[in-house]
Amino acid sequence: MPYRTLLKRLMDKHIITGFIILDPYGNIYYHTGAFPQAGEKSFIDGYYFLSEWVTFPSSIKFTGVKYNSILNAHPNYWCLTSPKGYGSIVLQICKNKYYFLCYLKDDDPLEAQIEIAKMGELFT
Repeated sequence: MPYRTLLKRLMDKHIITGFIILDPYGNIYYHTGAFPQAGEKSFIDGYYFLSEWVTFPSSIKFTGVKYNSILNAHPNYWCLTSPKGYGSIVLQICKNKYYFLCYLKDDDPLEAQIEIAKMGELFT
């Protein structure tokens, strides 16, 4: 899959530190890297994340961390950031209707989304 070359570059540069592919129903298809988690009760619930996206919330609690929505471009992508400095999340739909869920520790989610969208075009 050619998207992996771009993913490797983004992970090597520490732009993306956690990466998950969700199927159209929110099930985890593939994952690598790490997402912040607070305690044992926190887990990645793709169905919850996708269902919240369509309601255009101003913030959500995900993996035990509160994230504020900074740009919800439903149905294409969603950028969120933690007000307490726990990083950002970018959700990107791929051309085959799967989703990339990316955790960014330090980088600007709006700039990273451009590269993540390129990966989504390559994912088949």
